[in-house]
Amino acid sequence: MKQIVLLLLFISQSFYAQTIEILEKGDTLQKAKYQQFIYLADSTNSTSATLVAKIKLRGSLKNTSNLYYYIKNKAQSWGANGFKFESFTKTDAENGELILSTFFCEDSLLDANFENMPKDKIFIFGNDDLTENKIQGYKVNGQKLEISSGKFKVISIGENDEIKITKGGFTGMTVWLKRKEYGFSSYLSFSGLGLNNASYAPGYNGVGVSFNTGKINQIEPNLALVLLKVFQEQP
Repeated sequence: MKQIVLLLLFISQSFYAQTIEILEKGDTLQKAKYQQFIYLADSTNSTSATLVAKIKLRGSLKNTSNLYYYIKNKAQSWGANGFKFESFTKTDAENGELILSTFFCEDSLLDANFENMPKDKIFIFGNDDLTENKIQGYKVNGQKLEISSGKFKVISIGENDEIKITKGGFTGMTVWLKRKEYGFSSYLSFSGLGLNNASYAPGYNGVGVSFNTGKINQIEPNLALVLLKVFQEQP
């Protein structure tokens, strides 16, 4: 194991400068078979994982999810397929830093880790621009609610529940969600957070009708699990 510090300056797609710092680099030559980057829960025994790198990313809070994606891309290029959240800090009103420890993990560890993931829940995330407080309205089973930037809302799904989530008015979007096989949770936003551009459609464990005044997007689950550490829960 060796310690190195490497600084790289580059520009994101949204033209915000990012600075990446490698706090610790492993000597692993292993490469993952699949392009995945799995969040390792705090309760997962990861002693069998091989450290690839401990990485700090400093950058703009205009699009906080970019901090995760830059680390992900760098770590995957070195063979990482898993990571642990270390810390997130706002360095000033416009910028922050995210630290992740990244690993090469055998499939058996990733399978065991799944048991520690949130089960039978819906997480709704506010805007990831942490430099402003944008409030978005929506409904759950007809009840009017709001979600603020940097916040998340948790909804538990009972065994026989069907949760109706609506964004926008008559020409908005509605999805109906029930419990999923194996207990998979759903991670949603109304702002395209995470930019995987996947909106609900018929056949994806829910039914969606979308026109122009509201959109409900899915967030990539591993990014969402990081944001649960970065954002604050909204009652």
